[in-house]
Amino acid sequence: MKVTCSGCGRSYNVDDEKIPEGRRIETPCPGCKTPIVVVKRGVDAQCKEAAHGLPDHGEALLRKIVRESRALPPMPEVMGRAITVLADETCGFNEIGEVIKTDQALATRVLKIANSAYYSLSVPVSTVKQAAAIMGCQAISDLITVVSTSKMLGKNLSGYRLSSRQIWEHSLACAYTSRLIAEAKAPSLANDAFNAGLIHDSGLLMLDPFIGMLKPAFDEAMKQDGTTFCDAEKELFGFTHAEVAGLFFQKWNLPKVQTEAIRFQHTPEEGNSPLAHIIHVADVIAMGIMESPDPTGAHSRTNPVSVQELALSPEEMEEIGARAKGAVASVTQSLD
Repeated sequence: MKVTCSGCGRSYNVDDEKIPEGRRIETPCPGCKTPIVVVKRGVDAQCKEAAHGLPDHGEALLRKIVRESRALPPMPEVMGRAITVLADETCGFNEIGEVIKTDQALATRVLKIANSAYYSLSVPVSTVKQAAAIMGCQAISDLITVVSTSKMLGKNLSGYRLSSRQIWEHSLACAYTSRLIAEAKAPSLANDAFNAGLIHDSGLLMLDPFIGMLKPAFDEAMKQDGTTFCDAEKELFGFTHAEVAGLFFQKWNLPKVQTEAIRFQHTPEEGNSPLAHIIHVADVIAMGIMESPDPTGAHSRTNPVSVQELALSPEEMEEIGARAKGAVASVTQSLD
């Protein structure tokens, strides 16, 4: 029997032959010490008892996961400082340079991306301050965000069967696509679009351990025609990964425009969020250009309401996708 820790996401093999039928055994995770409960029962019983006493469904489970999950850390300190600096209209590239002055490893990775082919700088930059002066503070803030979240998002999701490369490249693609759509259709949302697009699927990381616990039930749900991850999540938990992420990022004190867009990314017609329409369309485009796994094809269908709201032509979507794909290739090569 394979069990997964809800705290750190590590999986362990347990010899269930030695566990009596109906017996409940609790043991600390060797990695993070979170209690792991092993119950030799069917899928329905596991859903109710496996997660070391968590509420079994709905709002109570949602809030407990957001409160206690270790799948996502608190906001990276450097990222938080960059957001604070950019919120102050009196700050400039000197202040942005100071934000990461003490983190040489971060500065090195930011400069590698800044000097990549995608940004086409006329002269190479050697300091973050210089890069900010040439590229602009917001562009450097975007790169700080990318580097700060790269490790967080670069995780294998065994429950969903997504590799770290797939989730990271898709996240980057959605970020750049979201920004390009916003620049064309809603310029005031361009900065929010990049950040929300980058972390839009973070809820998958938080739910993946629980998907692992309920793998037979999840796989069975996904066999139904047209079923999406969201459909299966709703059936198992009473909420989706988008709702988990939207609520969690309130703890990061992200602007409401971003948390609402993340929450309604798969149901943009339900929220009063122009940014949700942008993230939704960007998600679909990103799946296409990065050839992301979509076993049912249901994730790749663009909501017609969003297309109408954004007035995007097929030609515009194709051009945006091509530009975003170039950005992803350049950034991932720089970070390798």
